[in-house]
Amino acid sequence: GGRLTAPQATLSSLLQPAALHLRQASGALDIVPLEYSRALQGNAESQAASLKAVQDARAEVTLATPLNQLFPDQVMALDQAFTRLEGAVRQKQPEAAVKFRLDTVRAQLDVLSRRAQIDR
Repeated sequence: GGRLTAPQATLSSLLQPAALHLRQASGALDIVPLEYSRALQGNAESQAASLKAVQDARAEVTLATPLNQLFPDQVMALDQAFTRLEGAVRQKQPEAAVKFRLDTVRAQLDVLSRRAQIDR
């Protein structure tokens, strides 16, 4: 809160929910490596769980709507990274390949999170 006259404050209050969605996206991604390693051992439920975690994370980013307007390029790059990660999980690519895709998504997510922390 604080001085409403400062446009900075208005922007940060606008971005706060968006930043929260990004944190929740990051939390959803934490599930992926664990479930995916089980999926590769032939566990169909873990395969579904790792895919759902990726989709949940992606949905959270979609809900961070102000970021789409403010940083369209970053959001698009992140979306493409999600597409590749989702594809890798669906195709049951080797763990290293999925980890690489996941790291790429996380890196993009971090960039966006830093952008969303306008007031820091």
